[in-house]
Amino acid sequence: MFSRKSQLSRTAHSLGDSNFRLLWLSSITSLATRSMESTLLVWLVLDLTDSPFRVSLVGVFAWLPLLTLGIVGGALADSVDRKRLFFWTLGINLVTVFAMAIMLAFGWIRVWYAYTSILITGTCYALGNASRRSLIHDIVGPKRLTNALALDNFGGNGSAMIGHALAGILITIGGVAAGYVVLTTLMCASLLFLWKLEAPYRKQRSISEAQIGSTLLTGLRYVRTQNALLATIIIAFVINLTVTPYVNMTPVIARDFLHVSPSLMGILLSGHGLGALVGSLLVASAATIRYHGRIYMMGSLLLLVAVLFFSMSRSYALSLGIVIFAGLGNSGFNTMQMSLTMLLPRFEMRGAALGAMTLGIGAGPLGMLITGGVANLIGAPQAVTINALLGIACLALIALLAPTLRHQTISDTSINHSKG
Repeated sequence: MFSRKSQLSRTAHSLGDSNFRLLWLSSITSLATRSMESTLLVWLVLDLTDSPFRVSLVGVFAWLPLLTLGIVGGALADSVDRKRLFFWTLGINLVTVFAMAIMLAFGWIRVWYAYTSILITGTCYALGNASRRSLIHDIVGPKRLTNALALDNFGGNGSAMIGHALAGILITIGGVAAGYVVLTTLMCASLLFLWKLEAPYRKQRSISEAQIGSTLLTGLRYVRTQNALLATIIIAFVINLTVTPYVNMTPVIARDFLHVSPSLMGILLSGHGLGALVGSLLVASAATIRYHGRIYMMGSLLLLVAVLFFSMSRSYALSLGIVIFAGLGNSGFNTMQMSLTMLLPRFEMRGAALGAMTLGIGAGPLGMLITGGVANLIGAPQAVTINALLGIACLALIALLAPTLRHQTISDTSINHSKG
């Protein structure tokens, strides 16, 4: 019994900090709304257009801002009040989803409204996410960082799981409009939690002193000289290019190839979150992690292999089991992606490295656009199969060319940074 209590205490260690707890609650509610919004709009566009390519555009507009603004968000995280920036991005999201709720309620909706709405919320995510991640480090410090990030990932995956499933159920019960009513309520809760947070004092630089453009270039130059950090970002690029599109294709596959209802489609999407939830809990429970890069690559491989098998399945039960394993791999990939990005660079380059990582994450829109086009030509399952095989080949090549990523990174009780 004592060992179980000790394990639980270690797993939830960072949640003992009231400020981290408030940030965690704000994060999971805001991420739940992001998952819900994506599911609601994908189904809306699929219902209005019956086009896999137009469905893929929902993901494109959701993630495209990361390519152009994510690295700016990283520079802003080093230059302005992080809590205030994150709060304003959530506030704009609230106004956007409330406007969509009104238009849906009165039947004023058009397809391009959906694209505009997800573009605005995606822009806010791109500008605010680096500040949200940096706030985690500000609150818990470097010794508890991996635990805090694993808990953040755990909460994010749990909220994604609930968000996807809830969206599917609400579509079945009351349509997309009902989903947006709940979406607006959750966004209000996220803002309330963040409002109560007391962020630790951090000396700020003004925008003029930061010279954002110069900071971005300096950050990119720095990343280029760090072998392990560069490999981390390239793997993120590959995974987002090849794996992220499968999520947007899941509703198409669920409706047209597995022949299930919106509720079961939502549960299928949430299965990925369930696997990621379990994986994140395992990472958070680890007493010591020294080889972050190995977990990163193993998680990436498991994710790619699971997506490959998902693309070939025509059984709903089998597909649900497969996406749970995909989520398990995603937890290793996602948690270690952020841990490596924060632990590998020098302290003063952390925000720039987080901004550079958004370029890797921003590969998602390109992958979605390509996958949507290929799906229109040869079918959604076949497009996902091609992506998975391409991703596996690229991952093997990176593992050969960047062996330093497999070396010991840092222990959870040490602050010595790897030099790549």
